[in-house]
Amino acid sequence: MSAEVVAHPAARPATALLSRSELAELTRRYTEEVRAGRHEVVADPDERWHVRLHCDDRVDVWLISWTESQGTELHDHGGSAGAFTVVEGTLTESVWVGSAAEGRLRDLSRGAGETVTFSEHYVHDVRNTARPVAVSVHAYSPPLSLMSFYDIVDGGLERLATSWTDDPETATPTFRTVEEMLAAARGGITRLTPEQAARAIADDGALLVDIRPAWQRAVDGEVPGAVVVERNHLEWRLHPASDARLPQARDGQRWIVLCTEGYTSSLAAASLASLGIPAADVEGGITAWRAAGLPVIPGTTPVEQTVPASRDAAAATSRAS
Repeated sequence: MSAEVVAHPAARPATALLSRSELAELTRRYTEEVRAGRHEVVADPDERWHVRLHCDDRVDVWLISWTESQGTELHDHGGSAGAFTVVEGTLTESVWVGSAAEGRLRDLSRGAGETVTFSEHYVHDVRNTARPVAVSVHAYSPPLSLMSFYDIVDGGLERLATSWTDDPETATPTFRTVEEMLAAARGGITRLTPEQAARAIADDGALLVDIRPAWQRAVDGEVPGAVVVERNHLEWRLHPASDARLPQARDGQRWIVLCTEGYTSSLAAASLASLGIPAADVEGGITAWRAAGLPVIPGTTPVEQTVPASRDAAAATSRAS
């Protein structure tokens, strides 16, 4: 009863990805193999047992067992679509319904033989609340490589951490201090001086995204040409596959994140990079940008709009419309 394991690929052609119906059929096929005894299932009372049954450049397939009270945390799948079929037992799935800023969890009972499919933006947790062991088969396309974990704060999703992983049973990353978390984020991104950022914008087609709240932009000013996006909407507005994306959010578009002093921007840029979006941030934020003598004009520009070249130009545009 061996499991086929293929090395996790470095590159995944987008044209080769499986559809949700194909993922559903795949999990059902492996479910029949498990029921036929072709794959061993282990019930571990201490932690969720799991094994990868298959992986190629299009999809990976996992077999997972769940003893009583075992479950995941609220998470996404890093841009992978997926499906799972319950082989035996019953699982409770809590699915996030709504936008990132406002929504709720909906609890659903998933019984033996039931198949669930989901898109790349799906956020849920899964757990076994019953005494009998539950067993399920999961598939992801492209193969799982990233997971983000969430908490619910003030009725919306708050991202706690993002982990590069090819294991669906990975634990939520934890940091002992904010400084440790910041260092980890900066280890995975490019940081630019204000002068370097300005050159990347002028010469390389990079776009500056200002994530500061309106009151900070009113106090410190704005950079002409920057796109204003609130931090809590950033990933949804800049991901090319998001239904809520901005027109500028094209495949391969490079973004440079700006905040007040270059702290929040590092965390935001790391989050974008974790989704495969080319992202950097500005060292020292708008404070360093001003000190470098680069252009700044009085704020504030409405969210999801581009800062004009000057306030006079903005006023002329408003009168013309």
